[in-house]
Amino acid sequence: MHEFSVVAYLLETVEDEARRHGASRVTEIELVIGERASIMDESLFFYFDMLKAGTLAQDAKLAARRVPSQFDCLECGDTFVVSVANTDFHCPRCGGIGRISNKGSEFYIESIEIEKEEACLSNK
Repeated sequence: MHEFSVVAYLLETVEDEARRHGASRVTEIELVIGERASIMDESLFFYFDMLKAGTLAQDAKLAARRVPSQFDCLECGDTFVVSVANTDFHCPRCGGIGRISNKGSEFYIESIEIEKEEACLSNK
């Protein structure tokens, strides 16, 4: 359910940034979401479709790229990826225990695609 407030803030942020750049509309928003970010895709897209009406992003496409959780081995220093469904946090290289890194907890706007309204010039 927290996706509702996440999307509300996302749309507010996107609109502020789009207006700052003189946009007449937003056509696409690309997000980066880590596997551990506790964001459910279905809820995110549902609330986006529900809340975007009447905003500069009302016709925008929302895209999300998932970033897997990453671990650092305490034994050999290797870095490895562990999926959310996997409960084995041992290093595939040496078998040592992995320590969770910051990779996989991301949630940010990677890009916003906008259109600007062309100014009409008159030679009167």
